[in-house]
Amino acid sequence: MAMGPDSQAVVAASSDIAQPSTSKLKGLPLASGATTGWCVFDADVSYPTVLLFESAIDHNSKAMTAFCERNDVSLAPHGKTTMAPSIFRRQLSDGAWAITAATTWQAKTMSEAGVSRVLIANQVVVPAEIEWLARSLDEGFEVYCYVDSLEGVDIMNETLARVQPASRLPVLLELGITGGRTGARSIADGLLVAAATEQSPHLALTGTSGFEGILGPMDDRPVRDGVEEFLDQIVELTHAVDAKGWFEPTPEVIVTAGGSAYFDQVVDRFSLVDIESPHRVVLRSGCYISHDDGSLHQVSPMGETPRTGNDDRLVPAIEVWGAVLSRPEPTRALVGIGKRDASTDGLLPVPKKVRRRGSTEIETVARARVVEINDQHAYLDLEPTDPLAVGDLVGFGISHPCTTFDKWRAIPIVDDNYRVIEIAETLF
Repeated sequence: MAMGPDSQAVVAASSDIAQPSTSKLKGLPLASGATTGWCVFDADVSYPTVLLFESAIDHNSKAMTAFCERNDVSLAPHGKTTMAPSIFRRQLSDGAWAITAATTWQAKTMSEAGVSRVLIANQVVVPAEIEWLARSLDEGFEVYCYVDSLEGVDIMNETLARVQPASRLPVLLELGITGGRTGARSIADGLLVAAATEQSPHLALTGTSGFEGILGPMDDRPVRDGVEEFLDQIVELTHAVDAKGWFEPTPEVIVTAGGSAYFDQVVDRFSLVDIESPHRVVLRSGCYISHDDGSLHQVSPMGETPRTGNDDRLVPAIEVWGAVLSRPEPTRALVGIGKRDASTDGLLPVPKKVRRRGSTEIETVARARVVEINDQHAYLDLEPTDPLAVGDLVGFGISHPCTTFDKWRAIPIVDDNYRVIEIAETLF
């Protein structure tokens, strides 16, 4: 199903979100307290700092929206990437059907930020969290979660029997892979969970789900072969559950997968879903909105080598800037960014730009590269003749946005001249 006008109902008014005081947060002006209009290179800005380009966010959002519309699928971007209400608002206003959460706490945070439809991409087994889901449903918050085991179904039933909510909790049956993360390990196991869910007076089986991004090479076979096989298993499980009449299509069955690396294959394989019930295919890609200069750029269907049938490419929206603190050796510079400022779980940060001390020009980095990173320092290897000097500013691209966003409480969104348009508060 394509993203429809009902998605507009889940966007919150920007005035409902309190803006942080910039003078108290890392990477923002030390004294002024201004939230917009300043430049990230102003004299009172402290470093390191992070930023998002408005033009890149807008480009990426439109590119992903167009991809979903062309392929008649919906988007529920994973909100854990940014945990930023201002970014949620952009995604929803551009047609996202819902926002995905990893935890009940994230779902609650999203609800309080004004998002009214959330998909929790995990089984919920903590009684207090199940009670919150039940109360929220009764209050009009549309929330889904997963089931992947008989034990999980039992815990939900026990808790909901005590709470007695007015409506049944909609759940999606998750299929996983052996040795991977959550999810039933086989179609047979999934059908046992589906049968128990269908018999529950408190649960409504509303769809199927999986996460293909956990897959890696298997026996020298390409990763994409394994991804295709796994997605086909989700389709097979969906058909089997539908054939038994166990789905509750109110108003539709949801079939969902799609991280940020293989959503093109999800579209391809889920086009084979052929069931009696009306259904909606939902992608959960979250990193598209900021993209990166590292591992995501290498594997995304809209990255370095597009796989989406046209030349739609995502562009990196995020940069981290730090000052050169030391040039102790001809081939070594130390820059003041570290693991507390940029992700290191994908690839190391990528030096892209230099703004030399006393200059207003931004130059492109040629051969420098990060070879090591500590809590607060990045080690750069560079040519002995490179003029990089103490006090210069270096702008880095990052790899894996999720673990860069969570290091900042507030991120300036800037125009192409690095002037701040908005502050994106993060709620990790």
